[in-house]
Amino acid sequence: MYGIEVRESGEGLLVELWGEWDIFSLGELEGMLTDVSSRRGWSLVDLSGISFLDLQSARELAAHSLLYRHNLKLRNPSSQAMATLEALGLEGRLDFSSDVDRDGPWIFSEIS
Repeated sequence: MYGIEVRESGEGLLVELWGEWDIFSLGELEGMLTDVSSRRGWSLVDLSGISFLDLQSARELAAHSLLYRHNLKLRNPSSQAMATLEALGLEGRLDFSSDVDRDGPWIFSEIS
């Protein structure tokens, strides 16, 4: 079981992922990432609710994070998500946003 919740705030989006992300949910993940990447403004993808992340899903998150680094940031990966990203050798290549990031309006408290 998995889920996506997207909330708007001003010029940006907060995307919260939760549950188990595998080959069966990959299409929905790809679609959501493509949609939020094509929008104007910023998108913050919160990974704290992920209980399982397979390699393909992690690769998709990483690719979008790197391709759209100016308007899409990953935030707060769960230990399970981080373990998968580390298995791919991506832990040093991805920049996980903090609550306040000097490169953009990544302030979680602005999301209502």
